[in-house]
Amino acid sequence: MKKQFLSLFAALVICASVNTFAQGMQDFTLINATGVTIYHVYITPHNSTTWGPDVMGADVFMDGDEQPISFESQEDVCFWDIKVDDSEGNALKWLEGIDLCTYYTITLHYADGKGWATFE
Repeated sequence: MKKQFLSLFAALVICASVNTFAQGMQDFTLINATGVTIYHVYITPHNSTTWGPDVMGADVFMDGDEQPISFESQEDVCFWDIKVDDSEGNALKWLEGIDLCTYYTITLHYADGKGWATFE
């Protein structure tokens, strides 16, 4: 009985560790190369129709700055979309399903009414 309890306990610890690791896998560094100041950053799973809460750690995110983005998610997905609110009141969106399980540095670009991202 004691052996079974220890085995079950070990399995639960491993599952909890894997789940915690998976939730933190999407953390990344965001680089603002949009040409504007960013006030809010929102992340949502690529297949979602709603945006999560603002995940930006700073009050403002100046053009050329880097910002570590850490967010907790109950979603078990790798592909995410990003939306930012800029200093001019515009909502800029990157809806291509950015793979946050593979890339750890995302640079957002915006020019001539189009947004794109580069990845490292």
